[in-house]
Amino acid sequence: MAPLALGKQDTLVYLAGSPASEQQPISNTLKRYTVSTRTTTEILPLPSSQIAWANVSADGQWVIFVGNVMDSGQYKRGIQLVRMDGQGLQTLYCSGDFGWVQLSPDNKYVAFIDVGTLGSDSSKQTFKLLNTTTGTIETRPHDSTHPIEGPVSWLDNTHLYVVSGLGPGEGSPKMSLIDITTGTSKQILDLSGPDQCIDATHSIDGTQLFTSITSKCQVVGYTPTSNGPSNIEVQSAAGGPAKTIYSTPTYAIKALRVATGTSLLLIIHNANTETSHNGIWKVNTDGSGLTMLSSETAIIKDAANEEMSFAGFFGWNMDQPWTNTSRDGTYYSIQMQNHEGNGSVRLLIGSMNGGAPVTVASGVNASPVGWTTM
Repeated sequence: MAPLALGKQDTLVYLAGSPASEQQPISNTLKRYTVSTRTTTEILPLPSSQIAWANVSADGQWVIFVGNVMDSGQYKRGIQLVRMDGQGLQTLYCSGDFGWVQLSPDNKYVAFIDVGTLGSDSSKQTFKLLNTTTGTIETRPHDSTHPIEGPVSWLDNTHLYVVSGLGPGEGSPKMSLIDITTGTSKQILDLSGPDQCIDATHSIDGTQLFTSITSKCQVVGYTPTSNGPSNIEVQSAAGGPAKTIYSTPTYAIKALRVATGTSLLLIIHNANTETSHNGIWKVNTDGSGLTMLSSETAIIKDAANEEMSFAGFFGWNMDQPWTNTSRDGTYYSIQMQNHEGNGSVRLLIGSMNGGAPVTVASGVNASPVGWTTM
């Protein structure tokens, strides 16, 4: 893993997709977009590969992802790593299929779920840790009550947030913090409740965990019904009493992300009631200074079918602070998904000072991976 000297220009890494054909499935290409120069650079073209679970390393030098690997004349799914300039492509692990891939801040561990063969039941899915220094694999035993444990975000080099209980009949989903040095875990959040939508994000310095809770929120396919009340709470990143820092009786907070050391990003979306506040907002980490960055009407082209989100199609990925906001806190990324069935996706970049975001990519896939500097 030879190091790469990074530049200082804010750069967003993203996945761009091309349509499927009779000869080839949908393929993805890793690209990066430099905001100051408005230029797009191809990092890694994989014309016959579907890339998934991509994220940027803490040092901004690497992209880790799941892709197709040729092994003994056959394509298999493998966890791969490539440097930001497209060099140093390597396969870290190849067996079965994978999900929830997360690289630790020091690049020493890769946490992931080995799902076995596609379509296998949840009892055969295994939470694993790959030590990139030694090449050894550690397997975490199944929790008998909640067998699926998906790593969603590293808090630091030795502590990892995981979500469990996502499978059918497994009860309520919960988020816990695992100490990988001891194997012990502590439940931090209960993620379920009658008609609740919950999102979480941890502070850049790793000391706090912020949670948004919307009480009246239901999603069935793309027929959501959501409105307030909503709260944003803060507690110690390692768990403990929660304190409400912001509350609204009217508006539904759909998603929450850390933006800077002192601010948070949130999406407000009321589906069937008063919609004047729908859009992207920022708020200080003490709950003050709520400010709209862009209204939903300035972004959405197809109100009946388009939906804003910070991440890709999978909703339970808490991600790292640099996933949705540039390293200097100047810009954020947002994705527009179209549920009409035409596969249209748009990726936009907006300013933390406000104004309508600008579309930088569109197609069957245009998913944010994370921010770096080049």
